[in-house]
Formats: sequence, C-alpha cells, structure tokens
Amino acid sequence: MTDTIRVTQVVNVPGTGQSVQGAVYCPDGYTVTGGGATMGLTDSGIVASTEPTTAGQGWSAWGRASAAQTMTVWAVCMRRT
Repeated sequence: MTDTIRVTQVVNVPGTGQSVQGAVYCPDGYTVTGGGATMGLTDSGIVASTEPTTAGQGWSAWGRASAAQTMTVWAVCMRRT
C-alpha cells in the first residue's frame, strides 16, 4: 500500500524579469515522484524550468515575470505503508 501527498511552496517573483528559484521538499519518509510549478499571472510570467532537487527529496523551479506575482512550486511525494 502507498500513501501519496502533494506539498506546495509559494515564492514571491519580483516584476524585474530576473529569474527566481523556488523549492519544496517531501516530509521525512517520503520520496518525490514528480512535481511542477505555476505562475499566478500567466500573461506576465513564465516558469522557465522544473526538476527534482539535487538530493532527490523535493522539487525545484525557476520562474521570471514582468509584473510582481507569485509562483507555486509543488511536489508529489510517496511512501510505502
């Protein structure tokens, strides 16, 4: 049997066009199985890339925007019970 959860982190993205990184991590005992990110205002911001964190315990994303907004980074985490 498996237990799957989704964890999220909201990151502030300034409207300067500069790239910002956000990351979210699975709780202890869970393994990341996927993830992604969304921008609050899709007409003025983009998610440039998403990938597992280096240690494989979460998900990271890079985004930039021409207007201040938020980016939500999310990970799907699973553990065997």
